[in-house]
Amino acid sequence: MMSKHQAYGYRGRISPILIAILAVLYGDDVNARQDENAIAPYASQDVQFDPAFLNMEDAANMDLSRFSRGAAATPGVYTVAVYVNGAPLTDAEIEFRQNSDKSVTPCLTAALVRQLPLDFSRLPANLLENDQVCIDLMQAIPAATIYFDSNEQQLDIQIPQMYVSRLARGSVSPALWDSGIAAAMLGYSLNAYASESHGREYKSFYGNINAGLNLGAWYLRHNGNYNWEKDGEHSYNTLNTYLQRDIPAIRGRLLVGQSNTTGIVFDTLPFSGVQLASDERMLPESQRGYAPAIRGVARTNAKVTIHQNGQAIYETTVQPGEFLIDDLYPTGYGGDLSVTIDEADGSQQTFTVPYASVTELLRPGMSKYAFTAGQLRNDSVKDNPALYQATYQRGLTNYVTGYGGVQASQDYYATQLGAAFGGNEVGAVAVDVTQARTHLDQRGNSRSGQSYKISYSKLIQATQSNLGLAAYRFSTSGYMDYLTAMQTRDAIQRGYDRNSIWRSKNRFTASASQSLPDGWGQFYLNASLQTYWNYQGTDKQYQFGYSNMFRDMVYRISVGRTYSGVGEKQDTITLSFTVPLGRKADGLRPSLRGQLDRDSTGRYSEQVAISGTAGNENQFSYGVSAMNANKGVGTSGSVNGQYRSDYTSLSSSYSVGKHYQSASLGMMGSMVAHSGGVTFTPYVSDTLALVEAKGAQGASVSSYPGVRIDRWGYALVPYLSPYRLNSVSLDPKDTGTDVELEYTDQKVAPYSGAVVKLKYGTKRGTPVLIMATWQDAPLPFGAEVLDAKGRSIGAVGQGGQIYARVEKDQGQLTVRWGNNAASQCKVSYRLMPTKPGRVNNTTQRFNTVCE
Repeated sequence: MMSKHQAYGYRGRISPILIAILAVLYGDDVNARQDENAIAPYASQDVQFDPAFLNMEDAANMDLSRFSRGAAATPGVYTVAVYVNGAPLTDAEIEFRQNSDKSVTPCLTAALVRQLPLDFSRLPANLLENDQVCIDLMQAIPAATIYFDSNEQQLDIQIPQMYVSRLARGSVSPALWDSGIAAAMLGYSLNAYASESHGREYKSFYGNINAGLNLGAWYLRHNGNYNWEKDGEHSYNTLNTYLQRDIPAIRGRLLVGQSNTTGIVFDTLPFSGVQLASDERMLPESQRGYAPAIRGVARTNAKVTIHQNGQAIYETTVQPGEFLIDDLYPTGYGGDLSVTIDEADGSQQTFTVPYASVTELLRPGMSKYAFTAGQLRNDSVKDNPALYQATYQRGLTNYVTGYGGVQASQDYYATQLGAAFGGNEVGAVAVDVTQARTHLDQRGNSRSGQSYKISYSKLIQATQSNLGLAAYRFSTSGYMDYLTAMQTRDAIQRGYDRNSIWRSKNRFTASASQSLPDGWGQFYLNASLQTYWNYQGTDKQYQFGYSNMFRDMVYRISVGRTYSGVGEKQDTITLSFTVPLGRKADGLRPSLRGQLDRDSTGRYSEQVAISGTAGNENQFSYGVSAMNANKGVGTSGSVNGQYRSDYTSLSSSYSVGKHYQSASLGMMGSMVAHSGGVTFTPYVSDTLALVEAKGAQGASVSSYPGVRIDRWGYALVPYLSPYRLNSVSLDPKDTGTDVELEYTDQKVAPYSGAVVKLKYGTKRGTPVLIMATWQDAPLPFGAEVLDAKGRSIGAVGQGGQIYARVEKDQGQLTVRWGNNAASQCKVSYRLMPTKPGRVNNTTQRFNTVCE
């Protein structure tokens, strides 16, 4: 049996040898049938083979009935991967029962049928009445078909579209989500630094760890860092420790321990306690974020195409009548949608749907929630005040999202209500108001007030101007957000004035970008401003940038001005360029970067650097730079290099300048302890796949440079996307010819933080190509080849050729083409010796006689 997830991504296919046999007998029609997946063991018409066409004396005694219905299975219970219309659904144990005509059919129970994406309103009402009987799905659904591939342990169910319930694009059934195996994880980032300046020596070491323990669906995590300074501090700081568990039924997660609030509605706060919050990643990709629902009316069977900024982003076919498209993928914060309906009669309808979004907007019917109960975790507050918080967002209509929340603690409360409006021509707007009250001390002093916020986003298509996000918040003099209130109460308890903690009055942020006509580049503007009730200063910052390209060179200019709270002004201007070196045909072209900096104090610097990568997997990277600056800084230079091995990533740097020099060494990676040992990776990731392919040392994982099977048969694949189907493919080109992978691709949908195990079957042995004869003639074409244990390892090809993989240095293979002793013979073989410790990477060939 194949373990969980082993058959993902495979379609049923007859073996290549059988295809070759059928092609000789019946010509190209066989290939056409194969392309149509006509391998169902439950087809209404059998395929009959005439053994007389085969080259053997007793062909009449050969039983080919097992091939008459495709890739047949024997009766029994199988663990199979169930696919519906080409998409994976679940793994299930299914009983296969033999019929009177020797065919085998799967018994689909009511429990399994309930998992199928069916529109039960179109099916017989009594379809699921009895949980004990086998449901004949092909009788209940006209034109439904069921295919089974015994080699891949895969059951393909094809259902006409009209009987399929409508699912959002990108949907992955929670039944396929994998919580992973029991494992202990450790991600690390280490750095040692030493410098000497004006005769004074300084040394330090920093280490950051991300540790975890997974047991079932419970995940324990700990993040911390260690700091060491020569003749200074030696301390370990705990960042957070928590236990979490996903709850798929509510698309949420339970967390106990130290973490941060989600930042929905209220600002993010560190806490120690309990949290239950939704995770948008559990939704299909086409249900995340915000995109408007498209409604229209088609007069005929019509094709609907949706364009944004001149590019087609969606296309589908709809039936006559009203239609609804509500599974568009989010496409940034703006850009009106152009909808085209191409009718079957050649006519066309077009209309425009305004599209602008802010972060608060959700799709109609979608929601986000978060409930937190615990204590504030902040070094600036001596005590640990209580923190109770609940927030909720819901998409009310295609244009309106409502949101709100409450916060509470000792002598503090805040409530917020707001609404976001999108899908209109003026852009997207969110408005909210927060009421808060704070009891400052035991004498009854208190403050209360309101905070008002408005945010706006708009893409002006006519000029391609994008006002990314502008937000303005005004707070009355008595308003305090949660953290300000707790810091103020703490300051009063310590004997300080309550005005020692600044209270915000106005806060404004904005960003905008503008694409210019072809060849003229683009520019951006950023601005922020903040004033306070109990402080006269104003924090202001403005930034302008422009970028463009001349041939292969990219150049940029940025200008900024900053006003600090005490009124100090500083201007900066930076000009930089990047140009690739060498020829375009070179795969690893280094790049040259130059930069000029100047500020309002008269400081300036010039810097030039060359960087690049090397190695067949870009495992080496390097950089060399030189800099010159005024005001006593002088000239300096530095070199750095990184190397990514199969187990860890190493880095080093050295710099020297006027009166100083410094050097550093670093190491980064992860390790996972599991039932098979400890496996290392040069990457740091929280959601991983543990690949097991015993004997396939050297096989690499596609799309993940540096990830390959180690000598113990394992590899760690990082950066898996939680709750999405991730494809993990092995490339066996660097393995020896004595190893064969039974399959090279699997798909898996992990929980966030899971270590999922993917086992790839391997066959060990030396490949041999034998030219065998029997009674002075080639062996019968298509005859079965068995090893010493009676296992089928192939079939005889044209001209009596046998290709097999043998485990022992010498032995016998049995060739069988009939049911009696006269219809079989034995082929003896002896492999050529190899030097101890070396693997023969060639296929051994020889001629022999089958006796």
